[in-house]
Formats: sequence, C-alpha cells, structure tokens
Amino acid sequence: MISSIGNFLKNLFLQGTTDEIAEANRPIVRGYLGLAFLYYAIMVPVHFFALSGFHQFKMVFISLTATMVMAGGLWLARKPIRAHKLELIAGTANLAVLANVIFAVHTDYVISNLIYFPMMALAFAFTSVTIRMAITSITVVLGVLYFELRTDFLGQGEVYGYIGFATAICGLAFMSFLQRAIYVAIKAKEAAEAKLDKAESKLIEAERLNIAMSERAMTDSLTGLPNRRAFFAYLKTRTPKASGKCPDWLIALDLDGFKMVNDVYGHIVGDELLISVTQRLQKQGGEIAHISRMGGDEFNIILTGMPDEAACEAWCETLLQAIAAPYDVEGRLIQLSASLGSTKLTEGLASTSIIRNADYALLHAKKNGKNRAVIFTNEHEKIATQRFEIEDALRSADFPSEIEILFQPQVNLSQDQVVRAEALARWECPELGRIEPDQFIKIAEESGLISKITLAVLGKAIEALKSWDNPIPLAINLSGHDLLSNQVMDEIIEVLEASDLDPSLLEFEVTETAMMADTEKACINLKRLSALGYSVALDDFGTGYSNFNYLRELPIDKLKVDRSFVEDIGNPMTEKILHSLAVTASALGVDCLLEGVEDELQLIMAKRVGAHSVQGYLFGKPMESDQLTDVIDKQNNKPNEASNPEPNLRGIK
Repeated sequence: MISSIGNFLKNLFLQGTTDEIAEANRPIVRGYLGLAFLYYAIMVPVHFFALSGFHQFKMVFISLTATMVMAGGLWLARKPIRAHKLELIAGTANLAVLANVIFAVHTDYVISNLIYFPMMALAFAFTSVTIRMAITSITVVLGVLYFELRTDFLGQGEVYGYIGFATAICGLAFMSFLQRAIYVAIKAKEAAEAKLDKAESKLIEAERLNIAMSERAMTDSLTGLPNRRAFFAYLKTRTPKASGKCPDWLIALDLDGFKMVNDVYGHIVGDELLISVTQRLQKQGGEIAHISRMGGDEFNIILTGMPDEAACEAWCETLLQAIAAPYDVEGRLIQLSASLGSTKLTEGLASTSIIRNADYALLHAKKNGKNRAVIFTNEHEKIATQRFEIEDALRSADFPSEIEILFQPQVNLSQDQVVRAEALARWECPELGRIEPDQFIKIAEESGLISKITLAVLGKAIEALKSWDNPIPLAINLSGHDLLSNQVMDEIIEVLEASDLDPSLLEFEVTETAMMADTEKACINLKRLSALGYSVALDDFGTGYSNFNYLRELPIDKLKVDRSFVEDIGNPMTEKILHSLAVTASALGVDCLLEGVEDELQLIMAKRVGAHSVQGYLFGKPMESDQLTDVIDKQNNKPNEASNPEPNLRGIK
C-alpha cells in the first residue's frame, strides 16, 4: 500500500500534462495574467499616493514587479507553447501575487486581510496548468497562512485557517474536475477531428471519383476526344459577342466511305482507322480547334482565329488533304475522304440553328460529290429555312387527314390498256400550303418520317381499291427506311392483313439505292411481302448498282427503267442501252416497264427495245380517283379491235 501511495504521489508531482491540455488552459492563464496585470498596474499609483515612507516604497516596488511579471507572462503566452513553460509562467505569476499579499498583510495588520489567502488558494487552483502545480501553489499559500496565524494572529484566526483549508480542498476538486473536463473535451475534439478527417478523406475521394466519372462521361472512349455531351457544353461557352475579334466557326465533318471499311475489314480495323483520323484532326487543329466525336464517323470542330470565309475554307481544304492521305492500318493500305460543312457562329443565333446550318452545309457537300468543304451561305440559308419549315411541319402533320393520293396509269403495250396505276402522295400542309412531292418526300426520308407517309398512302390506296367497281392493281412506293425497319414492315403487314384485300391488287416499288444500306435485311423484308402474295417492282432500274447476282436473289416481278434513259432519244446509244436493260429483265423472267414516256417517238422506242409496259405523260399525268375510274370504264367499254384496229393510247390522257 505504501508503494502504491508512493507511485501515486510520484505520478502526481512528477508527471506533467500534455501540450493539448496546456493549450486548452492557455486562455485561462492569459485571462488570469491580464486581470492581475490591470489590478497591479492600478495599485502602483494607488500605493504611491495612499502610503508614505518605507511602506510606500515597499508596496510600489512589489506591485510594479508584479505588473512586469504579468506583462511578461502575457507576452510569452501570446501563442501556443509547451506545457512546462506555461506551468512556469503561471507559477511565477502566483509567486508574484503571493508576495504582494504578504507585503500587504504586513503593511496593515488587520485580521480581515487574511481573507486574501483563501482567495489566492481558489485562484491558484483555477489557473493551475497541472495538478502538481495546483497542490504546490495551494500548499505554499496554506503554509504562509499558517505561519501568519502562528506568529502575528495567534489565537485570533482559527476560522481563517478552516476557511483556507476548505477553500483549498474545493479548489483542488474544481481543478481536478476542470482538468478532466478539458481532457474529455480534447479527446472528443480529437475523435471528432479524426472522424472529420476520415469524412473529408472520403469526400475528397468521392470528389476525385466524381471528377473522373464526369471526365469519362464527357470523353469518347475510343478516340479520347470530347464526346457529344462535351461538345454541346463547350458550344455554350462560345457564345459569339459583338466585338472586333475573329469569329468562331462550327465545322461538321463526316467521313466518306467509312461504312465500306467496316463492312470489308471489320470493326477492329474501323476503330483503328478512326483513331488515326483523330490524330490527324488533332495535328491539323492544334490550339485553334476544339474537336469532338459526335458518334460513328461524325466529328464536330469549333475553329477559332479565322477572320473570314476564305480563311476558313482554306483551313478546311488543308484538313481534307490531310484526311485523304493513305492510312496504314494493321498492314492494310486504306484511303478515304471526308465531307465538311461549316458555318459561322453568329451573335443572336441559337445553338440549334448553328448546328442545323452546319449539318445542312455538310449534306450539301455530300450530295455534290463528297471530299469537299461547303461554307453555309445566305443562299443556303434561304433553302435551309424552307427545308426546316417543311421538316417541322412534317413532324407535327396529321398524315391520314393531310395526305392525298393521285394515280398515274401504267399501260401494257401488248394489250394497249391501262393495267395498273402508281399511287403518288400529295401533301396539303395547313400552315405552308401545297408542297411539291420532290420536296417533302426527300425531307421526310432524311428526317426519318417517311414511314408515316408510307402508311398513310397505303391506307388511302386500300380505301380507293375498295371503293372502285372495277379495281386495277396499284403500286405503292417503299423507302429505304421502310425496308430496313422490322417495326415498320410489321405495321405494313398488319395493315395489309387487316384490309382483307386481294394481294394481287397491290404492288410495292423499291429503289436499288434504298436497299444498298443493308441489302440482306431489305431482301428479307421484301420476301415477307412476296410470301403474302404481293408483287415487287425494282424502281429506277439502271441508275444504281444493277448487280445481276443480287438481282437474282430479290423477289422482284418487274424492273422499272428510270426515265433518264429515254430523255436523249437522239443518241444512238440510247436504244442499245434500253435494249440491254429489257434483255436483263427477260433473263430474270420479270416484266420491263419504261418510265418517262412523253411522246410518240419514245413510245416507238419502248416497243422496239421490248418493253412490256410504259408509264408517262403521254398516257396521263397523275390524276384523281374519279378520273382514273373514268379512264378504266371507257377502256372497258371501247369497241373491239375489228371496229377500231388502231386504238389511240393518248386518248386516255
């Protein structure tokens, strides 16, 4: 037990405190020093005027000394210091206070002055940095008090002794509680800071991951270029201002023939080719071009530093030359080109309009031979504005009520009769009025809206066939989008089956170019129609690939020779070409129809080359339903060949 008490006392008096606890006590010590400094600074002049003689000198000196001690302590404790130094500063201040009290007691021998000792015991306990310092300070105070009671105030101040002792005990208890509270507060602070550090660490990591994910979301995974989302974000920052600076230019780039590379060499080679193209774009763009991959083989470039159209066009031509140089991809020498459409970022013009203008210029470049750059001009703007108005109207159109159909007769040359008619769409837009077919059909195909028109025309054609007393077969045009969309083809077949119409009354016309995007898929869908009993005609024959091998695979019943072949009837080669096309149809075992027959010479030519039927203005322009039925009725009621050996086919116009 004695050993335990010894260890306790050893730890109590020899073990200091932590710097963290000392730092928590420093404001208390500084407050104590500050109050003591003010008190003794005031007491110096008070003693000087209130006392005289030796007492005056003694009290002024000791008060001035205490003032200097407090000032020095305040200066030393102005910033964090080690625990033992703070303990030394507080202890020195306590000694200065104790000295002042002793001198004061002996200057004025009044027993009530003994109250200073309990007050000091409590103050020293409150301001002590360690328990060791508190016990030492209180012991010294009580020792001096006991000495005073034993000498000068013997038998008169027992009560002050009890008060001093009780105060010392309370001070130590309060000191212990305060130190424990400070310790708990520090540990709580450390725990909170640890949690905060951990939370901040997690937050920093989350922010890092968020930045990485954001960058990934804004970056094309293949090329490393900004992607479509990043492009639109960057475009918003390039809002043109009315200033003297060079304008920015938006360039839409599309690679020519890239699909063929993918089809021939595969997607791995295609991806490597895109990376090589990207490298050339970055080299050409340098610091003046922000290049984004929009998807597939499409790129957008925001070009700066070009003062006018000429400079932009010259830069684009240099870029075209760089892209057109051969590529060595996995030992294969590949060559392709690009088409560019460019427009200036104009102040006040919406981003959607700027992009639309660039796309229009790109479309113009591709339609005019590819491997070229087209700058969007005022003339383009007029045409584009009209096109965009039509496209917007198409998107909101109610086709079943707005689309009407006309019928153009097809005449069988051996029978001299109208045996079929082609159903042609006509659109009366409520906002824009009547729009020519070559305008709205083309725009509908490019904007992916053509299938709605196809379904509307099909519905109108079925309705007309059911209303006629003597119906003749009708030909319905199918677009490439119709052929390559299983969903659209399902809708067409659903309409056909619901109509309960004789399949022999409908023929579907398709063009070679419409099938070339995916010949295999187009062939499958055509076979679906053929299997249901509907005939198929290949329209604009001779203008496309006319590959005999794939022609044999298609379920076609008729070849429609394009009107361009009968326009130059004076050319000796015209008849030979037409004859070869008719022979091709014969070899395939299908009918041959010549389009664009508008005069007698073209009709004679059609008969000579072996065409089975013809279509053109010579026999009738597109007409209303009742006009066609009148023609059919007259045809069915005309005299036989004996009474009219030379029928006038133009009479059905």
